[in-house]
Amino acid sequence: MTSALISVGDLANIMQQKPVTLVRALMDDPVSKTPDARNAMVLPASVDIDLDGDGSDHTTGFPHSMPSADAFAIYLGNQGITADTPIAVYDTRGMYSAPRVWWMLKAIGHQDVYLLDGGQPAWENAGLPISEQQQYGKLTYQATPRPGWFANSSAVLQALNTDAQLVDARNSLRFKGEVPEPRQGVRSGHMPGAYNVPFDTLLKNGHFLAKEELKKVFEQANINLDKPIICTCGSGVTACIVGVAALMCGATQVSIYDGSWSEWGADIQFPVVNDHTK
Repeated sequence: MTSALISVGDLANIMQQKPVTLVRALMDDPVSKTPDARNAMVLPASVDIDLDGDGSDHTTGFPHSMPSADAFAIYLGNQGITADTPIAVYDTRGMYSAPRVWWMLKAIGHQDVYLLDGGQPAWENAGLPISEQQQYGKLTYQATPRPGWFANSSAVLQALNTDAQLVDARNSLRFKGEVPEPRQGVRSGHMPGAYNVPFDTLLKNGHFLAKEELKKVFEQANINLDKPIICTCGSGVTACIVGVAALMCGATQVSIYDGSWSEWGADIQFPVVNDHTK
């Protein structure tokens, strides 16, 4: 694929030539308990997709499930977004929850969508303007869902017996089961045979590493980018950072396990490995 990323300079240039809707991805950090900057100034022409709010389906019992295509289409339409709207998704932190929103948009068939490398901090560091939130009128979004962007628990169970690779974006202490999970009732550890690529090893100062450096990270983790990859994390958000990085490196079969560890670790029918059970 051509790169999902767009630099602040390129985005600023494009915005002078055509209307672009900037989508601010919002989510509190469940590990550090740091709230997102919901009341801060935003980039011009911004609307919000709040993953802690209507940007996720909370009826599943998991924190950040992908909404149905119809529900997500209604949410996007209410934000003034149609299927033809050029979009750049950005993050208040640099790079954290924006890849999840980019992934969700791709999953419902959105074509013209980019991920702002470095997010709002990079925009502000470049001296570009920020503004008050803009309100948009309601429009109709026509979703055309694409299979393969998300995987469920049965797909992960099947993958345990194939050459598909499970890649876990959580930090190594959580992966190894050496610390308790931040969510109650969730076991510590990882899926059998999973590989660990902590999402922050793919980033530097809120930007993705260069493609060759990303390839090295995957190589050091013994991941074969030519084989299918299912990315997982705590609740399906930072897994998308790993997913985007894999796509940037040329992987073609990449999906996100939507329930991630919030589902797997909480359900005793699913096998868990940690350093104490090896």
